[in-house]
Amino acid sequence: MSKSADAVIVGGGIQGLCCAYYLAEKGMKVIVMEKGDLANGTTSRSDGDCFVSDTNPGYMTHFAAAAIQEVAALAGRLDYDIDWIERGCVLLAETEEEFEIAKEQYRAKIADGIEVRLMDKKDVHEDEPNTAPDIAGGLEFKRGSSLNPMLFAYGIGEAIKKRGGELLRFAPVTGFEKDDTGRISKVLSPGLEITTKNVILAAGIWSAPIGAMAGVELPITTMKGDLLIVEPDVYITRRKTMEIGYNLVRNESGGNVRQISQFMKDHGIGFLIEPTKAQNAIIGFSKYPGDTTVSNNLVTRAMAKRAVRFFPILKNMNIIRSYAGLRPGHRIMSQLSQAQRFPAFMSAPAIVETGSCTGLSPAS
Repeated sequence: MSKSADAVIVGGGIQGLCCAYYLAEKGMKVIVMEKGDLANGTTSRSDGDCFVSDTNPGYMTHFAAAAIQEVAALAGRLDYDIDWIERGCVLLAETEEEFEIAKEQYRAKIADGIEVRLMDKKDVHEDEPNTAPDIAGGLEFKRGSSLNPMLFAYGIGEAIKKRGGELLRFAPVTGFEKDDTGRISKVLSPGLEITTKNVILAAGIWSAPIGAMAGVELPITTMKGDLLIVEPDVYITRRKTMEIGYNLVRNESGGNVRQISQFMKDHGIGFLIEPTKAQNAIIGFSKYPGDTTVSNNLVTRAMAKRAVRFFPILKNMNIIRSYAGLRPGHRIMSQLSQAQRFPAFMSAPAIVETGSCTGLSPAS
């Protein structure tokens, strides 16, 4: 079978679907190729955050704010319920030393024009009485949202089809053909060839072997993260809350400020909790090298212990399941920008300075 398109997007997660959506909006004929079903990879194992609370100051904060604004606009255009929740978030400082870091982050965010409130111990506990009584303070971000990543992906997919695009599920890329100038001219899949002038590779951690088929080396490594799901219909907190250590781990900063075990340090373990529209809550987080989506029991137990530290009420609640996901490794944008360039071939690896983020996809 033969097809043709102005652009072929390889990867049916949020990153690839966003690329396809905006190209279709410009009138281009697009085809998305996905080796499994839509949202089958990292998208299905992420938490759907749209916040600027964890970005480095300056450019990345402005970039993320603009991207999140576009996510909100896109969510409004989709004829699809994506479990959109807009309640802002809170960062908690466990100790007085961390509270000093919170003050620094507060000043930086204010300078970037972000609406944020510095909270002392009294403020934190008035805001959420379930918080552990000795938490030193925190930051309240007035704006910020979350969504269901899989519903978001399906909604974008429907919008692509309405704009004349095509979604090819269970269509793995097996190779490329080039024309006489060395430019990619065809994308190959079992029983299918697609003629095109442009290929966008948005396959996340699976991008490297596909890039190799085109003669492009992509220095992508994998990082693993685990999440826990709390039983439904129990109140813990009304909005996303995380320790300020979340920023320190994601941005690889802060030295040894956090008072945690060596195991927690080695596995990037910290605390976050995020209520969902399903009336339960997601608990994280971890960040460490890995290549399997099987949950690490030692890691999830340490995550639960860290969660109880900030919200003691959790010790009386049940965890109904856990899951793990993989994403491209940290800080590879400079390496990707130096990767071998190939005519008609572009890479959208779903990675920005602070890591994989649903809210950044439309801007990447």
